[in-house]
Amino acid sequence: MEEQSVLDYLKERLSLRRLFQPVESDQMEQEPTSWAEPESPLVAFDSVSRFPWRSILALVLALLAQMQLEPPSQNWIAGVGLYTSAAALLVWALFMKEWGAFKRQEMVETTIGLNIRVIPLFIFIPLIFAAFLSFGGNRFTLVNVLLWMATLAAGLWTFWEPQKREPVNIIDSLRCWFYKGSRFDTWKLLVLAVFILSAFFHFYQLNQIPLNMTSDHTEKLLDINNVLQGQTQIFFSNNGGREPIQFYMATFFIKLFNTGLSFFTLKLTMTVAFLLSLFYVYRLGKELGSQWTGLFFMALLGFSAWANIITRVGLRLVLAPVIIAPVLFYFFRGLRTSKRNDFILAGILTGLGLLGYSAFRVMPLVILAGMIIFMVYHKFRRINRNTWLGLGLLALFALVMVLPLLRFAVDYPEAIGFRTITRMTSAERQLPGAVIEVFLSNFWNAAVMPFWKDGSTWVISVPDRPALDVVSAGLYFMGLVLMVFRWLKSRRWQDLFLLVMIPILMMPSILALAFPEENPSLSRAGGALIPIFLICAIALETLLISLWKRSRHVVAQASVVLLGVGLLAFSAAQNFNLALVQYPDQYKRATWNTTQMGEVAKDFVEQGGDPNNVWVVGVPYWVDTRLVAISAGYVGMDYAIWPQDIAKGTLGIPGSKMFIVKADDVEGMNTLNQVYPQGTAILNTSEVLGQEFFAFVVP
Repeated sequence: MEEQSVLDYLKERLSLRRLFQPVESDQMEQEPTSWAEPESPLVAFDSVSRFPWRSILALVLALLAQMQLEPPSQNWIAGVGLYTSAAALLVWALFMKEWGAFKRQEMVETTIGLNIRVIPLFIFIPLIFAAFLSFGGNRFTLVNVLLWMATLAAGLWTFWEPQKREPVNIIDSLRCWFYKGSRFDTWKLLVLAVFILSAFFHFYQLNQIPLNMTSDHTEKLLDINNVLQGQTQIFFSNNGGREPIQFYMATFFIKLFNTGLSFFTLKLTMTVAFLLSLFYVYRLGKELGSQWTGLFFMALLGFSAWANIITRVGLRLVLAPVIIAPVLFYFFRGLRTSKRNDFILAGILTGLGLLGYSAFRVMPLVILAGMIIFMVYHKFRRINRNTWLGLGLLALFALVMVLPLLRFAVDYPEAIGFRTITRMTSAERQLPGAVIEVFLSNFWNAAVMPFWKDGSTWVISVPDRPALDVVSAGLYFMGLVLMVFRWLKSRRWQDLFLLVMIPILMMPSILALAFPEENPSLSRAGGALIPIFLICAIALETLLISLWKRSRHVVAQASVVLLGVGLLAFSAAQNFNLALVQYPDQYKRATWNTTQMGEVAKDFVEQGGDPNNVWVVGVPYWVDTRLVAISAGYVGMDYAIWPQDIAKGTLGIPGSKMFIVKADDVEGMNTLNQVYPQGTAILNTSEVLGQEFFAFVVP
């Protein structure tokens, strides 16, 4: 390699004839196929104990580049220049074998068997049609849910490969988890510590951050209340249409844990879902790299302000990355081992994801892209052709899980795609320009979102700043360079798939052609969290392992450890500031203080007032009056009343009364003083200037 010029090397590697052709197996070391205990995935590199100055300098320049892109200055010229220099140094380091690269992952030479159980198959097929037909009327019922579960059970009975396992004993299982043979496994404690730290980031002041709800939360809670009242819809058509999983998760939490119809319940359900997904985040990183890849992946994603914010907001936005992580784990493992159970589980989770959040609808395209890349890479060999049977199983079980939504789509095609159609076409408003121009502009804005600006939607972001923190953005950039280099060198299909996956998962944001101001969106592009942070973890692990292998003394090894800990600590600190300091502050300033108003109304009721005798005097573009009632604990009530309706609508009602009035609403206050001269106005101040209001109490 040292005798061959860089230009000649790139010409050879970029030739169309070799575009997908993998290197021969004798050119690269074989990777162990055992998933349970993978070895370090680094190939040997130059063992001369020279100081790896190119790698260190590339990291420093990448971090400095991202600092130039941080607000308020955001000097993109300096940022681009420094990133270009970092890329050049990193490529140099890779050519000089100063920075290690992954081994090529070998496939397990097995095929997916066709053996199935015939009798269950003849039960399974008619059950699919029966379950589909039973979901009419956009309602879950006891009958159709039982049919649905029976269909899934029959499918598993037909296709699932039994595995011999010893009887499970909880105590023995816990012991096996904490012990490796007879030795205590300290690695598990490290994994557990990272998980606990991630949980701290997500549970920290969860009841207060963010504080106030928006109208989207109102619609969610009203629909959950309908579910509690027995209106078990499949697709919730209000507010543009929403998939059902979060509504039933919230109902479960309310019933089991008595969390109440509240903002906290919405936030808690999504937080628990995200934290559970970290189990698969770790396993996915380990599947594609090593246990260190999994650990860094879990840490960087767990700290991430991007993930934390779209989780804390309490909407269903985080369900896309939450379900994408396990789908990709089983998909990658299924392709590697050709075990059909993995494809079945990937299919079940894919169908479940389609019931979660509309941005997940691009996931079948991701899976199809992965299969095509895998097929081309393996030159249509028999093992490859047999793997298509796995894809068929994946699609079949995804179909089973999505049957309720599929029936709704057949019955109400205009409702299922309403939100997507209005964003992609001129159905709601004219496109602002030529389709290709708007698409390319959106594509660019989404692609640079991790480094540049994350959009202007204050509900789900700290607006107009990079989506990633300085460390994660720097690692992501270096990881992209590493992925491209590694693919050019070894044609490792997983690397190409990770790169292709990112723009596909960003498509729900990119395709906002009629509303380009809504792109980029941290929520619609949320699925890209998984490949982006996986690439960050790969970059961090390969860097640290490369430095560690070069370290010959304890001091040098301690320096490598301190570098890794320092990078993670810096990332955690900045993400804490973004998600738990800056975000709640700007969110509080952008929302009206309906929580405070609800507390005032609640105090009035607790002191003997009637909850029906509370009103919010209407002012255009002020608070959602339903939110005040919800914050007071009365879901389904609307406290709105206009000034001209006060006398007619309230004078004849007995008992004490309370009116909430905007501090600068002169008309409303004058009307109240005329109708109720005996009333008393109490000023309630706010931390945010302009959010003061009066509580006008009539004894």
